[in-house]
Amino acid sequence: MCLETKNVVSSHLYPAALYAYCRNHDNASPVRVGDGVVLHTDRQLQDHLLCAECEDILNKRGEMWVNPKLATLQKSFPLYDILMKGPAAHMDEKGGLYFAAHNPEIDVEKLTHFAMGIFWKASAHSWSGKSRSPMIQLGPYGDGIRTWLRGESGFPKHVCLTVLVARPENALIVLTGPNERISGRWHSFSLGVPGVVFTLEVGKQIDSQMRMTCFHENATHPVLISDEVMGAVWNKVGEHYRESRKTKSYVAARAKRALKT
Repeated sequence: MCLETKNVVSSHLYPAALYAYCRNHDNASPVRVGDGVVLHTDRQLQDHLLCAECEDILNKRGEMWVNPKLATLQKSFPLYDILMKGPAAHMDEKGGLYFAAHNPEIDVEKLTHFAMGIFWKASAHSWSGKSRSPMIQLGPYGDGIRTWLRGESGFPKHVCLTVLVARPENALIVLTGPNERISGRWHSFSLGVPGVVFTLEVGKQIDSQMRMTCFHENATHPVLISDEVMGAVWNKVGEHYRESRKTKSYVAARAKRALKT
């Protein structure tokens, strides 16, 4: 991230602390859904990538603030509770819109830095022993994100980050992405952490309506709550689960363990 020649340390794509959020009530290993498999695993996506200084930047400028505020399987969700302390700009039975600018307890810079750090790491490394290609391709926008993460430049142009927060009862307690969604006139990437979905749009043709949703650049710092969008996320993960080749063996193993208790 610093482009300097230094010793590197073991880096995680997702902060290591987040894996604890994905454990169930009997402390079984988190469930991994992806790459055609469904299984319990303690394997974390990590590799020797960053120097200690850059790891410290990601930790102190975003991860330490965000990690303890995400949703848990016990339905606690501190970030949602903080969001509810501020007034809603719009609210109906399907969700609402909140402006973090009206809520001093929400640290806009740290929430943004947390998400952008994961997107950037996904663009800098494959995180897979099977491929050398990066997980996602940010093209010419990756370097602007890199220098912003290090505090060497302003927030990059032609980049838009949106934040969707789930209600606690609808929170999906998994780690998903980052991955590219269906592209239009610009590139779109999604990232899911417990209770929150981040979407990153990059490209010169991002329209004005989309730019207005940018959590960092819009002066109101909008945060969306949408049961419909979160339902679509649930459906996508469920579809992946059903199509994975190890689903039947996973379910059988779960049933066998249940009979023993």
